[in-house]
Amino acid sequence: MSMCRMPSRLFLALSVVLLAAGCASGPAVPTPPVALKCALPAGADSACPAPQPLKAGLTYRELLEAHLEDRQQRQRCAAQHEELRRIVAVCNARIDVLSRGRRD
Repeated sequence: MSMCRMPSRLFLALSVVLLAAGCASGPAVPTPPVALKCALPAGADSACPAPQPLKAGLTYRELLEAHLEDRQQRQRCAAQHEELRRIVAVCNARIDVLSRGRRD
């Protein structure tokens, strides 16, 4: 063999080895040991406030106003709790989708 061809063959062999090493799979990404789940901050799902106490001697109008105020407050609280439950469910579903995609 000639000396001129030796470096080109050596270069070709090294190139093939380097390309093959570059195609090898990288290190596996470990999955987290604890499954992630969305949760509400402490106190975010606290109980709705109790109806306001009624005083003796209220007029019928004052009684109705107190009742309507309590009812509206309970409805707002129930809607807020439902929205919080919905947000947590969507968050957990998204985490499940992402976790499944990473395992596959």
